[in-house]
Amino acid sequence: MIFSSLIKLTVLGVLLLIVSCTKLDENKLLYDQVTTENFYKTDAELASAVGGAYAPIYSYSNFYFILSETTSDEMVVPQRGSGWYDNGKWVRFSDHTYTRLSNNTDGEINDAWTWAFGGVAGCNKTLLALSKSSSPVALTYVSELKALRAIYYYWLLDLYGNVPIVTDFANTQPPSTKTRKEVYEFVEKELLDNINKLPKTGPADGPNYGRVNYYTAMAALAKLYLNAGVFTGTAQWQKAIDACNIIINSGLYSLAPTYLDNFKRNNTGSPEFIWAIPYDGAKAGGFSLHANTLHGLSAQTYSLVGGAWNGFSAVQEFYQSYIDPAQNPGAQGTVIGLDPKGTPTQGTIDNRLTNFLVGPQYAADGITRLVDGAAEASDPDGQPLTFTPYINMIEPNCWAQAGARISKWQFYPGMNYNLDNDMAIFRFADILLMKAECTARLTGNWNEGTVLATVNNIRAKHGGSGLLPLTALTAASFLMERSREMAFESVKRQDMIRFGYFNASRRFNNADPSNHVNIFPIPEVQLNANPNLVQNPGY
Repeated sequence: MIFSSLIKLTVLGVLLLIVSCTKLDENKLLYDQVTTENFYKTDAELASAVGGAYAPIYSYSNFYFILSETTSDEMVVPQRGSGWYDNGKWVRFSDHTYTRLSNNTDGEINDAWTWAFGGVAGCNKTLLALSKSSSPVALTYVSELKALRAIYYYWLLDLYGNVPIVTDFANTQPPSTKTRKEVYEFVEKELLDNINKLPKTGPADGPNYGRVNYYTAMAALAKLYLNAGVFTGTAQWQKAIDACNIIINSGLYSLAPTYLDNFKRNNTGSPEFIWAIPYDGAKAGGFSLHANTLHGLSAQTYSLVGGAWNGFSAVQEFYQSYIDPAQNPGAQGTVIGLDPKGTPTQGTIDNRLTNFLVGPQYAADGITRLVDGAAEASDPDGQPLTFTPYINMIEPNCWAQAGARISKWQFYPGMNYNLDNDMAIFRFADILLMKAECTARLTGNWNEGTVLATVNNIRAKHGGSGLLPLTALTAASFLMERSREMAFESVKRQDMIRFGYFNASRRFNNADPSNHVNIFPIPEVQLNANPNLVQNPGY
């Protein structure tokens, strides 16, 4: 994995350089630090520079993941007394009352802006340097970087809608806002103009693992077209199907033998990975889900090198959708129930329940019960540490043990602050479900033969042979089955918007007839830095 190793070697230094910028006009500062006069002299330096443009990707799980999941009906970050209050931002993400004052309150809204534009700046910087290089190797990277830049813009398009388009690293003039439709058209054109110059490599291609290739760009196009109706007002279901078909018919990708194969510690090169972040706990960190979700006492279970902060939890109704036979029919067995004590009960056995960590917790020996001496007197399961799917409240005093924990990416002994598990950004099961959805929308029939067959094929392969095939689908049941498969993979916010459920009433969010929260506000710190930016409607 020569190239992915170069990426990892540049992550620690370059990530700090790129992502630390908080203003668009600080591109000049970045450019002044790395110039064509003192860098990019050899092919190895060129490869390292291109690797640097990927560095922000390693913070995907800190920004895009958080904004996509905490605003959905899958994940919640309850306030546990003084813990996880953070000026109330986590509650605002859940109930969609986030603000534009994100420099000191809803920090991830500004951080995600800075992160994505940092990626754009990294691509622009390297493209400028490549244009001045005499090496023939430089030309081979241009299309790759333009496609990568388009993906950064796809995320900006999704999160903020109306953003500036910056392609010239040397231009330090404050850029003007472009409409969401203009940004969509830019992303589409950049991907189409460069896709046929990218290599058609698959998930097992070690030296290119983690790089943008032909199928990465095709998956980005499929996502763009899937959400075109939201982004521009004009649906592009057939274009999405066509892009999905190219990936499916390539023969390079297939469903993994087991669901866990996509999320285990050594999941590099899963046959489902169209594009994945090659995390490495020692060399290329940034993925710290375990620290955000586990209880402090979990350090004794996993011999953690570092602590855990008892934050991220699954919304109990989402957990219920796996074990409730009415929603997820299949063979019954013992599961952790929804009562405040987390009492074992009968429910559907779905292999994808590995997405959650629930029930009594033990020390590393698997025998000694962990005891939370600080457990609230009101918590009915007492001091023995038990993760209960039931969440008594979102604020201000959620029980410390309340909430199923998010364990989709396999935990392992000796985890440090950064996980080794790779994270798929584009996964083959998602492509199959995207095609199925678009087919249903084009035909007006959620029970169209290939749609139902696709859903049941994935369901049997990943959920297990005990699950019963679904005999009929509606838009709502399709979305729920898609959610069980794609849980916590940064797609649910986008899916809920596309299906019209994002602002519906649910436990931690009141119904809101306004759709302005479907995109985030332009952060106030950015508005103050650039007078040419325009705030999104409703903020």
